[in-house]
Amino acid sequence: MKHLGRKIYHILGGLGLLSLYFIFHRNTAFAIYGVLILVVLLIEIARLRFSVLNNYIFTHVGGVIRENEAQKMTGTVPYVLGVGLSLYAYPTPVATAAICFLAFGDVAATTIGERYGKTKIGGKSLEGTAAFIVASLLIGFLLPVVGLKLASWVIILGAVTAAGIELLPLPLNDNLLIPILAGGAMAFASTLAN
Repeated sequence: MKHLGRKIYHILGGLGLLSLYFIFHRNTAFAIYGVLILVVLLIEIARLRFSVLNNYIFTHVGGVIRENEAQKMTGTVPYVLGVGLSLYAYPTPVATAAICFLAFGDVAATTIGERYGKTKIGGKSLEGTAAFIVASLLIGFLLPVVGLKLASWVIILGAVTAAGIELLPLPLNDNLLIPILAGGAMAFASTLAN
Protein backbone atom coordinates (compact mmCIF):
# COMPACT_ATOMS: atom_id res chain seq x y z
CA MET A 1 0.00 0.00 0.00
CA LYS A 2 1.37 3.39 -1.01
CA HIS A 3 2.30 5.81 1.82
CA LEU A 4 1.33 3.30 4.52
CA GLY A 5 3.28 5.15 7.23
CA ARG A 6 1.47 8.39 6.51
CA LYS A 7 -1.93 6.68 6.58
CA ILE A 8 -1.22 5.03 9.93
CA TYR A 9 0.08 8.37 11.26
CA HIS A 10 -3.13 10.08 10.09
CA ILE A 11 -5.45 7.58 11.80
CA LEU A 12 -3.41 7.25 15.00
CA GLY A 13 -3.01 11.02 15.15
CA GLY A 14 -6.77 11.55 15.18
CA LEU A 15 -7.40 8.77 17.68
CA GLY A 16 -4.49 9.88 19.85
CA LEU A 17 -5.62 13.50 19.97
CA LEU A 18 -9.17 12.41 20.76
CA SER A 19 -7.88 10.11 23.50
CA LEU A 20 -6.14 13.05 25.17
CA TYR A 21 -9.48 14.84 25.35
CA PHE A 22 -11.27 11.91 26.96
CA ILE A 23 -8.40 10.92 29.30
CA PHE A 24 -7.35 14.36 30.55
CA HIS A 25 -10.66 16.19 30.04
CA ARG A 26 -11.26 19.51 28.39
CA ASN A 27 -8.93 22.12 29.90
CA THR A 28 -5.89 19.87 30.25
CA ALA A 29 -6.40 18.49 26.74
CA PHE A 30 -6.53 22.01 25.29
CA ALA A 31 -3.30 22.88 27.11
CA ILE A 32 -1.67 19.76 25.64
CA TYR A 33 -2.95 20.65 22.15
CA GLY A 34 -1.49 24.14 22.54
CA VAL A 35 1.91 22.74 23.54
CA LEU A 36 1.80 20.23 20.66
CA ILE A 37 0.99 22.97 18.15
CA LEU A 38 3.84 25.12 19.46
CA VAL A 39 6.38 22.27 19.44
CA VAL A 40 5.42 21.07 15.97
CA LEU A 41 5.40 24.63 14.63
CA LEU A 42 8.91 25.23 16.01
CA ILE A 43 10.13 21.95 14.48
CA GLU A 44 8.56 22.89 11.14
CA ILE A 45 10.17 26.34 11.15
CA ALA A 46 13.57 24.86 12.05
CA ARG A 47 13.19 22.12 9.44
CA LEU A 48 12.40 24.62 6.69
CA ARG A 49 15.20 26.95 7.77
CA PHE A 50 17.97 24.36 8.14
CA SER A 51 18.40 21.92 5.26
CA VAL A 52 20.48 19.56 7.42
CA LEU A 53 17.54 19.14 9.82
CA ASN A 54 15.12 18.84 6.92
CA ASN A 55 17.22 16.07 5.36
CA TYR A 56 17.54 14.30 8.72
CA ILE A 57 13.77 14.37 9.28
CA PHE A 58 13.06 13.12 5.76
CA THR A 59 15.60 10.33 6.22
CA HIS A 60 14.14 9.16 9.53
CA VAL A 61 10.41 9.94 9.28
CA GLY A 62 10.01 10.44 5.54
CA GLY A 63 7.25 7.83 5.47
CA VAL A 64 4.83 10.22 7.17
CA ILE A 65 5.75 13.33 5.18
CA ARG A 66 4.71 13.84 1.58
CA GLU A 67 7.41 14.54 -0.96
CA ASN A 68 5.72 17.84 -1.85
CA GLU A 69 6.08 18.92 1.80
CA ALA A 70 9.89 18.97 1.63
CA GLN A 71 9.92 22.75 1.28
CA LYS A 72 6.63 23.67 2.97
CA MET A 73 4.76 23.06 6.19
CA THR A 74 3.28 19.61 6.72
CA GLY A 75 -0.36 19.03 7.64
CA THR A 76 0.41 18.27 11.31
CA VAL A 77 -0.16 21.77 12.73
CA PRO A 78 -3.49 22.19 10.89
CA TYR A 79 -4.46 18.67 12.03
CA VAL A 80 -3.91 19.40 15.73
CA LEU A 81 -5.48 22.85 15.37
CA GLY A 82 -8.54 21.42 13.59
CA VAL A 83 -9.00 18.79 16.29
CA GLY A 84 -8.62 21.30 19.11
CA LEU A 85 -10.90 23.93 17.57
CA SER A 86 -13.65 21.44 16.77
CA LEU A 87 -13.56 20.02 20.33
CA TYR A 88 -13.65 23.57 21.68
CA ALA A 89 -16.49 24.79 19.48
CA TYR A 90 -18.86 21.83 19.23
CA PRO A 91 -20.55 19.31 21.50
CA THR A 92 -18.35 16.27 22.11
CA PRO A 93 -20.35 13.82 19.93
CA VAL A 94 -20.27 16.24 16.97
CA ALA A 95 -16.57 17.04 17.32
CA THR A 96 -15.67 13.38 17.79
CA ALA A 97 -17.57 12.40 14.65
CA ALA A 98 -15.93 15.19 12.63
CA ILE A 99 -12.45 14.20 13.85
CA CYS A 100 -13.11 10.54 13.05
CA PHE A 101 -14.26 11.55 9.57
CA LEU A 102 -10.90 13.30 9.12
CA ALA A 103 -8.90 10.39 10.54
CA PHE A 104 -10.64 7.53 8.72
CA GLY A 105 -12.39 9.15 5.77
CA ASP A 106 -9.33 10.96 4.48
CA VAL A 107 -7.25 7.76 4.62
CA ALA A 108 -10.00 5.77 2.86
CA ALA A 109 -10.23 8.42 0.13
CA THR A 110 -6.48 8.37 -0.47
CA THR A 111 -6.22 4.58 -0.37
CA ILE A 112 -9.12 3.90 -2.76
CA GLY A 113 -8.42 6.96 -4.91
CA GLU A 114 -4.79 5.95 -5.51
CA ARG A 115 -5.68 2.37 -6.35
CA TYR A 116 -9.07 2.55 -8.08
CA GLY A 117 -9.61 6.25 -8.82
CA LYS A 118 -10.55 6.44 -12.49
CA THR A 119 -13.25 9.14 -12.51
CA LYS A 120 -11.23 12.29 -11.89
CA ILE A 121 -12.63 15.44 -10.30
CA GLY A 122 -9.75 17.90 -10.36
CA GLY A 123 -6.85 16.21 -8.58
CA LYS A 124 -9.13 13.79 -6.70
CA SER A 125 -11.40 10.95 -7.77
CA LEU A 126 -15.07 10.10 -7.43
CA GLU A 127 -14.10 6.65 -6.15
CA GLY A 128 -11.95 8.20 -3.40
CA THR A 129 -14.76 10.54 -2.42
CA ALA A 130 -17.19 7.63 -2.23
CA ALA A 131 -14.71 5.74 -0.02
CA PHE A 132 -14.44 8.80 2.23
CA ILE A 133 -18.22 8.88 2.65
CA VAL A 134 -18.50 5.12 3.30
CA ALA A 135 -15.67 5.10 5.88
CA SER A 136 -17.12 8.18 7.60
CA LEU A 137 -20.59 6.66 7.74
CA LEU A 138 -19.22 3.41 9.17
CA ILE A 139 -17.30 5.18 11.91
CA GLY A 140 -20.17 7.60 12.54
CA PHE A 141 -22.68 4.80 13.01
CA LEU A 142 -20.27 3.04 15.40
CA LEU A 143 -20.02 6.03 17.77
CA PRO A 144 -23.03 4.94 19.89
CA VAL A 145 -20.91 1.91 20.92
CA VAL A 146 -18.77 4.35 22.95
CA GLY A 147 -21.78 6.32 24.18
CA LEU A 148 -21.77 9.14 21.62
CA LYS A 149 -25.11 9.57 19.91
CA LEU A 150 -26.05 11.63 16.89
CA ALA A 151 -29.09 11.37 14.65
CA SER A 152 -28.43 9.25 11.56
CA TRP A 153 -29.21 12.09 9.19
CA VAL A 154 -26.76 14.35 11.06
CA ILE A 155 -24.01 11.75 10.58
CA ILE A 156 -24.88 11.45 6.89
CA LEU A 157 -24.78 15.24 6.49
CA GLY A 158 -21.42 15.42 8.28
CA ALA A 159 -19.90 12.59 6.23
CA VAL A 160 -20.99 14.14 2.92
CA THR A 161 -19.82 17.60 4.03
CA ALA A 162 -16.43 16.25 5.11
CA ALA A 163 -15.99 14.37 1.83
CA GLY A 164 -16.95 17.47 -0.15
CA ILE A 165 -14.36 19.54 1.72
CA GLU A 166 -11.68 16.93 1.02
CA LEU A 167 -12.65 16.93 -2.67
CA LEU A 168 -12.52 20.70 -3.19
CA PRO A 169 -9.24 22.48 -3.96
CA LEU A 170 -9.52 24.90 -1.04
CA PRO A 171 -6.67 27.28 -0.13
CA LEU A 172 -6.49 26.09 3.50
CA ASN A 173 -5.33 22.63 4.57
CA ASP A 174 -8.19 20.12 4.72
CA ASN A 175 -6.84 18.76 8.04
CA LEU A 176 -8.04 22.05 9.52
CA LEU A 177 -11.17 22.51 7.44
CA ILE A 178 -12.71 19.01 7.58
CA PRO A 179 -13.35 18.82 11.33
CA ILE A 180 -14.32 22.48 11.64
CA LEU A 181 -16.72 22.69 8.67
CA ALA A 182 -18.18 19.18 8.95
CA GLY A 183 -18.53 19.75 12.71
CA GLY A 184 -20.24 23.08 12.06
CA ALA A 185 -22.71 21.47 9.65
CA MET A 186 -23.52 18.71 12.16
CA ALA A 187 -23.79 21.12 15.10
CA PHE A 188 -26.18 23.33 13.14
CA ALA A 189 -28.20 20.32 12.00
CA SER A 190 -28.36 19.01 15.57
CA THR A 191 -29.91 22.27 16.76
CA LEU A 192 -32.60 21.92 14.10
CA ALA A 193 -33.36 18.39 15.29
CA ASN A 194 -33.99 19.57 18.87
